[in-house]
Amino acid sequence: MTGNNASTPQDNGSKSKNRTPDEGTVLDRIKMPPMSGEEALRRFHENGHSSDGQGPETGQSDFAGLHPLMKLVSLGGTLLMITALLLGVLYLFGA
Repeated sequence: MTGNNASTPQDNGSKSKNRTPDEGTVLDRIKMPPMSGEEALRRFHENGHSSDGQGPETGQSDFAGLHPLMKLVSLGGTLLMITALLLGVLYLFGA
């Protein structure tokens, strides 16, 4: 049997609401107005565009901006890593 002193889930919720801001998590300390997810995404996309059109919002990846020789080196390194991984797996199961 439980007495009146037993804690209930409702008690735990009221304790977290009454905490001071410095007792919460980092996200609790950020002063943000309440908004919906759609509103937050709209504001993010509005603030993400730069005035000259350059930056990550232009649809161009970091890889597309590399020198062609660096693209070739990164492609070769990726293929070399995949080949080494596959040979390592074959070695482990073949032994």
